[in-house]
This record gives sequence, C-alpha cells and structure tokens, in this order.
Amino acid sequence: MEAASSGVPSLLASEAPASRALGTDGRIIAFVNDDETGNALRLGLISNADMLTIQSGGLRHAVRYLQKSAFSGMIIVDIEGIEDTASALDDLARVCPPDVRVVVIGTNTDIGFYRLLVNELGVTEYLPKPLTRDSVQQFILRHVSDDQSVAPATRGGRVIAVCGVRGGAGATTIAVGLASELARVTKGHVALLDLHVQNGTAAVMLGGRPGQGLRVALEDPDRADVLFLERTAIPIGPRLRLIAAEEGFETTPEITEAGVARVLDLLRQKFNYIVVDLPVPPPRSMVRIFGLARHVVVVLRPDVAGLRDAKALRRFVTGATGADRVMTLVNRSDAKGALTPALVKEGLGLTPEVTIPDLGVGLTQAFNLGVPATEKVPALRSHLAPIVREVAGVRSSGTTRLLRRLFRR
Repeated sequence: MEAASSGVPSLLASEAPASRALGTDGRIIAFVNDDETGNALRLGLISNADMLTIQSGGLRHAVRYLQKSAFSGMIIVDIEGIEDTASALDDLARVCPPDVRVVVIGTNTDIGFYRLLVNELGVTEYLPKPLTRDSVQQFILRHVSDDQSVAPATRGGRVIAVCGVRGGAGATTIAVGLASELARVTKGHVALLDLHVQNGTAAVMLGGRPGQGLRVALEDPDRADVLFLERTAIPIGPRLRLIAAEEGFETTPEITEAGVARVLDLLRQKFNYIVVDLPVPPPRSMVRIFGLARHVVVVLRPDVAGLRDAKALRRFVTGATGADRVMTLVNRSDAKGALTPALVKEGLGLTPEVTIPDLGVGLTQAFNLGVPATEKVPALRSHLAPIVREVAGVRSSGTTRLLRRLFRR
C-alpha cells in the first residue's frame, strides 16, 4: 500500500460523539498474531478487562468473525505479515459495521502509512509494534471511554437511491432485490428505506409490518434518538433491515428536510449500504438524498413517456448534485409493444447500464408470498449483478479503486 495514495475510503464512523454511541456495546475484541502483543493489550486495558476478548489470529480471523457475528464496539486487528494490506483492509471494510471503532497494529513505522490509515481510511488508531502497556493506555484506552472526544475521519454507509420515473416501472422490486443482493454478496449490513410513506410496497414484498416510527422521525427529527433503529427497523435477514411506513390516505404526513437528514444520518452510522426507495418527483424535503447518494438507479419502462421522464430525472439529479450519478435500468424490455433497444438508446442518448426482460409470474408470486423476488426468480440476481458490482466495487478493477468506491463519501 502506497503511503501517498488518496481517495481511499474510511473504516471508522463519522459523526458527533452522541451519534457515534448508537449501537455501541462497549466490547473490545482483539485479533493478534503473538503473545507479546496480547499481553500488552491485557495490561493496558486492564480497567476494561471484563469487556476485552483476545483471540489468536490477525486481520483474516477478524474478517471471518465479522462475517458470522453481529458486533458493535471496538475491534483491534493485527496486520503483521500481510503483504497486500489494501486488499485485506478492503475485506474488513466490507463486513465491518460503520459504528465499530477499528484499531490497527503492525510493524510499519512509516509516518505516511500512519497518516494513510488514520486520515484517509479513518482507522481510529494505528500502533506500531512492539506494543507496551503505556502505549496501549495512551493511544487505545482513550478511544474506549464513553466520552469520545476524538473526532474520527469521514465515513458512513453508502446511499443508493432507486427511483421509478413513473408508477408501475418496478422500482420497488428493484430496490428490494438490490438490497437483498447487497446483503448476500457483500456480507455487509444493509438497510432498505422505503420513503413511500403512504403507498409503499417494500414491506408487503418482504412480509413486514411497519409501525409509526418512520413517520415520527421524518416529521420530528428530535424524536429520532439513538433507539430509533431498534424501534423502527424490521429484521428481514441476518444483515438486512427494512425501515418503512404504512400511513393511511386519511393522514397528511408533514415530512421535514431535517427529519430526512436525521434518519439517513442514523442509518449511515449503522449500515454499510442504505438502499432508498425514493418517490418521484421527490418532495422538496427529500431532494437532499440525491446529494448523499453515491448512485441513483433510475428505473423506466421502454416507452416514450419513460424515456422522457428518465432524461428529465437525469438532468434533475445532475443539476442538484453537480455530478452524473445516474445508472439507467430498463425494466421489462421485451414487453409487447415496447420500444426496440435501438430506439431506447437513441431516446436516452446513451446505452442503459442494465436491461431486464419480463421475468414472468415468479415476480408476482414472490410479491404475494412476501419474499424477495431474487429468491423466487434467480435470474433477477444476474441482471442486478452490474449494479451490485458498481455499488460494492470489483476487485478485478484494482483494490485501491475498490476501497475508494466502497466507503468514500
């Protein structure tokens, strides 16, 4: 790993002290390669001995542990002996929840390497070996206390907005499938946020029963406290949570920009990926989401109105963010009477990144059963693969690029 590298993502949570406490349970798990390092950690963290667990094995063991276990606290990883440090830290970043504080120990004493880890990757602390009791107390213990006065580097989960240019385009099916695939493929923690608070169907597709927590948070951000996720998120799988609402048409939700920002702030601290099913045209209070989203997936049907609205939405996103973050997905591309691929390309002025044919009755069956469509229609997984690769990164494109794409906001 070159010390001069830039644009790489952070590994540590990124918000104010009160926000960082979300979900943190105080545990400390260290994965070390030698007894000397383990003993130094035991002595230096003796005041937290009841919360400390030391396991043999370095960073690779830490990755396997996080793949199998839910964890919120501090993790200490030993990178001694790892030749491809960037690749190994990339593997860790994929499965490490954003609210986990990460301390790295190793043998590299170069100041550039330290700055890369702490300033660029957002690691809480890096200590060169050999560790001593004093060095552990001075540089690690201060990050363990509840009073976190050290501001970490910028980091938060990646936001992906999914928008149907008009009703019936299939955006919610795509959002549900994408969230499920990200959880399955990356082993990261994924949140699916359905902002259709009155007529959303994500909960129906996943067999969930939302409460009023999301509406309350969107209307009054002061009530979206550190317990918001526990009250509102619906477990769909080990690493997938749904945040949705089912407000009646007799109500008039007064969603605020501050409420939307607060909800996303909380979710970005806890989840590696946040897939947002966003209504179009979005209310003014939700426009900020385009600025936070690294990717905006625009879903359209292959007809004239779909092409017109897709172009308009792309212009809107580019104007709102100053960057073209749109990925275009043409759904049911082979439907009867649909425009040909050549006409779609001509109408959009570009080739769609993803084209999905009619996948048959399996989608309807999945909807009625309340399971992700990817479980009933495996072909949908292959069609969503380009988006998953774009969002999560592809190692064949280079590890540094992957790290940059995975977490840098």
